Order: sequence, then structure tokens, then C-alpha cells
Amino acid sequence: MVHEQHRILILTSDAGSGHRSAAQALEAALVQRYGTAAQVVIKNPIHHQHAPAVLRNAEGFYIDLVRYVPDVYDWLHEVTDQPLPVALLSQGVRQATHRALVDILADTQPDVVVSVYPLFTSLVAAAYRHSNARPGLATVVTDLGAVHRFWFDRHDDLCIVPTLETRTKAINCGIDPARVVIAGIPVHPRFAAPRGSVSALRASLGWHQTLPTVLLIGGGAGVGRIDAMARALDQSGLAIQLAVVAGRNHELAHTLRGRTWRIPTHIYDFVPLADLMIAADVIATKAGGLSVSEALAVGRPLLLYGAAPAQESGNLSYVVGHGAGLHVIDPEHVVAQLAGGLRDPTALARAARAAQTLGRPHAASQIAELAWHLGSGRPRATLLGSRNELSRRIASWF
Repeated sequence: MVHEQHRILILTSDAGSGHRSAAQALEAALVQRYGTAAQVVIKNPIHHQHAPAVLRNAEGFYIDLVRYVPDVYDWLHEVTDQPLPVALLSQGVRQATHRALVDILADTQPDVVVSVYPLFTSLVAAAYRHSNARPGLATVVTDLGAVHRFWFDRHDDLCIVPTLETRTKAINCGIDPARVVIAGIPVHPRFAAPRGSVSALRASLGWHQTLPTVLLIGGGAGVGRIDAMARALDQSGLAIQLAVVAGRNHELAHTLRGRTWRIPTHIYDFVPLADLMIAADVIATKAGGLSVSEALAVGRPLLLYGAAPAQESGNLSYVVGHGAGLHVIDPEHVVAQLAGGLRDPTALARAARAAQTLGRPHAASQIAELAWHLGSGRPRATLLGSRNELSRRIASWF
């Protein structure tokens, strides 16, 4: 039985849906493990009323950048992956979010702060630098391969990473190896929940119980050539059924629902994915860190049809390099690779086993335990100074 209570603040961003999903997964795992003793709050400092509008708009700008000019984003990722650009970027974030962070910390008075987005924990450390104690600090990295050095902060008590590759990068960036823990990317506990048979699950979803099933997703925003891939699969002549998740892309959902389909096809908006992934045989997705980690958690082979440059390219390389999926370059290639897999079920089975080996369905629970212990036996952290003083303290700290 848990007797102590911890106030746990999870900091996130909404640049894409993955960071928010990781935060919600961790919140669910904390509540599952510790019940009401875990007082969890999720905050995005960029959306706070005291954060400048230009910063809020930057989240949408990021999505547009990787969608329309990926080469520019790739170049920016590479040239800023050095100590000096990271220091300058950190200072810019401090200047833009210091008042928002102070308000959030003052309102929540956390015992532990976990960030699923880079750069935030150094701001928290700055706010408490004249206090007798500060909250436990942890950053959870949410990509599998080519991550940027701005994830790694010397103030963190724990740097929680998903793979050996990211652990090596953290250590090379100066993080104490004793503070770097490999635990995976937190996926919602429902991905690890026991299920009955796949056929029974498909029946509950209204799907055909035995047809080979492809789940086609494009992240929370529903981006990528989803419509073209769905049409190609529908016209392929393959004996399959298709489930398509349009996410928040309402125009895509409207287009898909207005079409007459040759094969059994099921269209979804923004919905929880665990049951859909478990009920599928193959998952076609772009290479977002959370989408990939969720598919691996349920042991399903992947057809990765796209990757934003930099970190998502690292996710793609990680999956393909371990034999858990294939890179498909266009809708025709999706059809060809799926047809090959259906002709050779042993190849699909090998990819599924590889995915299961890589998958970490209990990562959120493990990370929740790590976060909880950061708060255990720790003196209560108290902010010293007025909000204006604290704000100046963060803004001026290098």
C-alpha cells in the first residue's frame, strides 16, 4: 500500500501529437500504480497565457516545416546539434517561457517534474537555484534513434532514453552514465492490457474476423499520403480489409467516408489506437516515435511510408535495421510489399517476432516507478521569492 503522496508535474509540447501522448501514457501509468497518491498535472508551458503567441504558433510552424520543406528542417536539425546552438536555443526558450514556468511551478508546487519535451527541466532548476531543495527532475526522450542533443540536460536527476543508441548520445553529450536509464518510450498502459482472441476483438470492432487486416494511420494530425495509399490498397485485388485512422484531419475523414470501397474498410477519426493495433496484422504509419513504439508494443510488423527528416529518419532506421518493418516509398510499393508478405506468411511472422522483441509495452509503468522514486525521501521543494523575482532568475540564468 502506498502511504506517501507525490505531486508530479509532466511538461509537454503539442508540436505533433507524440509528446502529448507520451505525457498522457505516463499519467495513466502513475495513476494505475499509485492511485490517488499520485497527484499528476500535465502542462504545456508554450500554451500558457504568459507565453508569447509566436511560441504557440511555432508548434504549427514545426508541422508545416516537416510537411512542406523537410530538407530545411533536416538542415536545421543538423546544424543546431552542437553545444553553442543548443545554448543559444535554450536561452531563447528561457526568455520566452520564464513567466509561464514560474506560474506553473507556483500553482502546482511539484515534488517531481518529468518533461517529455527537451529544454524545460533546466528552467525548473533555475527557478529553484536559491531554494534549499528542488523537485526531482527527469527528461523522457521520445524518439528511438537520431535524437538532438538539446534533449540532454546536466540538471536532470534522470535521463530516460528508449535505446542503447540514445543512451550513447546522452553520455557523449556529457550526461553522467549513472543517470541515463534505458526504459523505452512510454505508451499507454492499455497497450499492455490483456485481451482475448484477435478474432473476438475484431468482432467487437465490427471487422471481418479472419481477413488479413491493414491498419493505416498518419499520426494525430492524419498527415501523409493516406488517401492515395488507401485507394491503392482498395484497388490492389488483395483479399484484405482496411482500417484507416484520419486523426484530426476532418477533410481526409470526409473524403474517405464519401468513397465507395471494394474491400471491407473502416474509417476512424482521432481515437485510441490500442484495440485497432492489436486487431491488425500489419500497421502502415509514418515513423513518429510514439506511433512506432505503440506498434512495437503490440508486436505488429510495420510498413513505414514516410519519415520526417532527422529524428523520424532515426526511428525508421531503427525499425528496419532490426527487421521489424519495411520502408515503403509510395502507394504502389505499399501494395507490393504487402502482397509479398501475404504470399510468404513466414516473413510477416519474423517481422512480428522482431517487433515484439523491440516492443516495450510496460515502459510507461517502469518510467512511472522511476519518477515516483525521485520524489521519495526528498525534502519538500519550495520556491523562494516573488513570481517576478523567480521569472527574472530564470530569464537571466545561463
